[in-house]
Amino acid sequence: MNLFEPDELKLFLESVDKHLETETELILIGGAAASLGYGVRRATVDIDTVSDLSGLYEAFRMAREETGLDVPLQRVGIFDGPYCYEERLEPLKLGLRWLRLRVPEIHDLALMKIVRGQEHDRAAISEMAATASISRDVLVERFKNEMDHVVGVREEVLRLNFLAVIEQLFGETEAAAVETELVNQSD
Repeated sequence: MNLFEPDELKLFLESVDKHLETETELILIGGAAASLGYGVRRATVDIDTVSDLSGLYEAFRMAREETGLDVPLQRVGIFDGPYCYEERLEPLKLGLRWLRLRVPEIHDLALMKIVRGQEHDRAAISEMAATASISRDVLVERFKNEMDHVVGVREEVLRLNFLAVIEQLFGETEAAAVETELVNQSD
């Protein structure tokens, strides 16, 4: 399994753009979104998207040949983002002509990574917070009001993942206060 650095992803997407002939939107999620959108230096194994890929396969094939980077592109079938994340997508400005890249707003991407709950996801959230502001209140509000549809993760595990990130970003006192807030909400 190859790992791709942010600079390699950028080079690869520039090549994809060069091989397109019409404007095409690609919504990035996961590690590629964290790297390109929020400065996370951690390498990723692929480019995950929620976009239709039918118009991109040939451009991706040509970019692989041109760059020598065999970056996998996959449309994820199941992912858990906040209810209204689509309304808050942020444009990713890489100076491309045809490829319109967008990433989830930082709080939405953090919540998507919290669902996964893996150590590298928590590390990415910390790195994102170091380069862009993450608001405790926005994170808590979206967790409480926009994440009750999550499947594949027990509610208690999701809550613990969330509280671990709150503690990591804002400290133990804030995590305890948020835990109380969540308990009071469920009563």
